[in-house]
Amino acid sequence: MLVLVGGLLAVDLPADARTWTNTLGRTFEADFVRLDGSNVILVLANGRVFATPLAELSAGDQSVLRGAPPVALASGRTGAAPAAGVAHFGRSWPQEIRLPGPVVCKVIAEDSKTRRFVYESPGYRFTCDARVTDDALRNFAVMFEATRAYALSLPLGLGGGRERQGKLDILLFGSMAEYVRAGGAPNSAGCFSRGVVLAPMASLGLREGGTGFSLDSHRYNNVLIHELVHQLTPDAYMEPGALGWFSEGLAEYIAITPYNWGYFQPDSHGNVVKTYVTTQGGGGPAGRALGTRIMAPRLKDFLLLPYGQFSGPRANFNYGLGLLVAHYFFHLEGGGQALRITRFLQGLQAGQRGEAALQPLLGGGSYEKLEADITAAWARLGVEIHFGG
Repeated sequence: MLVLVGGLLAVDLPADARTWTNTLGRTFEADFVRLDGSNVILVLANGRVFATPLAELSAGDQSVLRGAPPVALASGRTGAAPAAGVAHFGRSWPQEIRLPGPVVCKVIAEDSKTRRFVYESPGYRFTCDARVTDDALRNFAVMFEATRAYALSLPLGLGGGRERQGKLDILLFGSMAEYVRAGGAPNSAGCFSRGVVLAPMASLGLREGGTGFSLDSHRYNNVLIHELVHQLTPDAYMEPGALGWFSEGLAEYIAITPYNWGYFQPDSHGNVVKTYVTTQGGGGPAGRALGTRIMAPRLKDFLLLPYGQFSGPRANFNYGLGLLVAHYFFHLEGGGQALRITRFLQGLQAGQRGEAALQPLLGGGSYEKLEADITAAWARLGVEIHFGG
């Protein structure tokens, strides 16, 4: 799930320390974080992050800040995206993903008084408001790194995410209330915004005990994997024409891939996708339960559905259909060469948006022809899709 977080997060942020002056002549020390529209995001020496209108700072400060780069947001984005893995286009689809060796997760800070607990794996930093036990740390360290390795191995030009001091940021919360207070959606199990993944610990299979939050081995972590994929998705893939069916379809595809301790095994045949979309999940992550006869809107309308509607009341249906369409372009179209989706993604990186960006997916044909092709491909696997039904 993608959200634009309105709350301010208690996480160490890139800084540029200086003395600021407001329009009343008062001065204060703070580190510059970023410009966010008409507001300036700053952090005080005690770690408190706050926003102030740019217009309330002195003319000199405003002049300095207007030269600062714009911030990239999870929706309505501006600014340069991180470089996508263009060299990844054209690779063969991976048959399996294994981490080459053990993953070490370090304790950076554990302060029960301030409720600030920070841990790091080679590529990730996660900041929590409660202690996480060693077994959970080992599990997440492996899962974080394996998910990133999986995403970057796909021939889809995915990027490395917005690193800060060489790490990607994860924020974990001991309660749903704290998660919502930080900006998480009240009815969500996790979200991604402004380069950061947020999640309540309970939704990630962690349970609270006397020594901190520990791992519940009977819970699936597909929610976190889904959000990690968003963190690795280039900004260009979050624009009209891709935001929705592709951004969520891709995250769903990776999140439901069979996983076990640093090992992913992609299912190009579509059996895992079919089970997840059509049933309650069949022993794996909870499925979408759409059944094997799916009445879908017109394909063009679905591909261009505004994200607010995509993630609205029919989100369960839209996520399931988005996964079916994404899987079609990954594995069922063109003999599994993923040529159309490659041209589609290259067009997005070149600045194409909306309906113009969708043209490579048509392969020179019509939307009606593409509907028929998707319907026929999934019918062979036992799923009936009726577009416009």
